[in-house]
Amino acid sequence: MNNKTKLVATLGALFTTGLLVTGFANAEFKPEPQSLSGKVAPTEKTEKTALTPSTSSTNNAAVSAKSKEEMIAALKAKLKAVFHSEPDTITESPIPNVFQVMYGTEVVYISADGKYFIAGDLINLETRENLTEVSKYSLRKTAMNKQDNKPVTFKAKNEKHVIQVFTDIDCPYCSKLHREVPELNEKGITVEYLMFPRAGVGSPSFKKAISMWCSDDNKKAMTEAKERRPIEEKTCENPILAQYKLGQEVGVTGTPALVLDSGKLIPGYIPAAKLVQMLDAEKGEAKK
Repeated sequence: MNNKTKLVATLGALFTTGLLVTGFANAEFKPEPQSLSGKVAPTEKTEKTALTPSTSSTNNAAVSAKSKEEMIAALKAKLKAVFHSEPDTITESPIPNVFQVMYGTEVVYISADGKYFIAGDLINLETRENLTEVSKYSLRKTAMNKQDNKPVTFKAKNEKHVIQVFTDIDCPYCSKLHREVPELNEKGITVEYLMFPRAGVGSPSFKKAISMWCSDDNKKAMTEAKERRPIEEKTCENPILAQYKLGQEVGVTGTPALVLDSGKLIPGYIPAAKLVQMLDAEKGEAKK
């Protein structure tokens, strides 16, 4: 496992626990003291560092383009020194003096001075929109489309939506969802299955997924396996490992996990009727 893979796994764990990591070692920034009123208290001397914008700047927008470039470069260097891996991107967030950092499809935040690192979701309280998750949509969609995923497809005749479902042969709620696939197909929803054996590579679930894929009729074998009926053991060249790694890349931690056309990830089982409503509502929002 390389450094970047380890880092993404660590960031995923931080999101799960909602942990806030503060106080980077050897932080170069020395903050100006604050009074209880929130105003800057008088000091004998104001210190500046490479990571700190000029004192006349009150938010990200007030910093010159050159200063922003220098600040982002300094933040990248700091993150690389701490995590041994440079982030893919660093951009401004809606919060003044806080930047959004992306490692693959994982999103975290860092203060402009490089002292505070925040792992968690950024929510707009006025709109209730999860801005962190929205930031992941396009990257997740790109990851899903960058390769031939070779899904097991249950296609709707009058297709209105396509959902990609990361599934596990031995997952009870995956079986529950699968029983509703005919209803979803009837409602115009095509289901594309990608395998995500939760027990990992080489596990019994992983081997069952290979047997399912290699069967003469993998749609029938998928249904048989999900109903706990035995299927013939087979091996062949298959995409199971690639699908499993893709699931890890886009943030899947359990099954079923649904990825919509927008790149939105929905964890867990959702009844067919509710899922149809969600898809129709999302399509309506996309048209606005």
